[in-house]
Amino acid sequence: MIAIGLVVEGIYDEAALMELVRKCHPSEVDVICRPCGSAIQLMKKFPGFLESFRHVVKGQPVDNAIVIRDADHKDAKSLIARIERKISGRIYPFSRHLLVVVQELEAWLLADEEALGLVTGRPQRRIPNPESLKDPKARLEKILSNVKIGYTPAVARKIATAARTEVLSLQCPSFRQFQLALTDG
Repeated sequence: MIAIGLVVEGIYDEAALMELVRKCHPSEVDVICRPCGSAIQLMKKFPGFLESFRHVVKGQPVDNAIVIRDADHKDAKSLIARIERKISGRIYPFSRHLLVVVQELEAWLLADEEALGLVTGRPQRRIPNPESLKDPKARLEKILSNVKIGYTPAVARKIATAARTEVLSLQCPSFRQFQLALTDG
């Protein structure tokens, strides 16, 4: 079994991304996820979490580690460079990838209108280029509130479970990077 370590911003990311890892990885995976609480906390905590991934699987390292944060209207390349500087010179016994979701994970959850329709119980319109939305989380919350569903980690997980990865891949370039990172381990 492959072990994948994830460092994510928060519990919504954890819920959705653990499902998406399992859907996207070609083999059975053990996902070890470390939510940080916010983008600021992720920037502080991720080096320590990467270090902990050296011995997290019965004293052995994970096979692949992925640090994932939201762009939050910042330049993705600049954020990756900033993350990279924090661990510059460190060598890990596993593959590691640094990813930025544009703008927020919720852009991915909005990408598949059929998955949203299954969760809301109502047909949904496709949102062209969900990564161009200024506030995908607010858009998702509005769609859900229209059918009296609150946005929770369990709802994020349901949407991710129902999502078709081929649709997410077509709609969201940062999702394609996520898929590549999963299989490069």
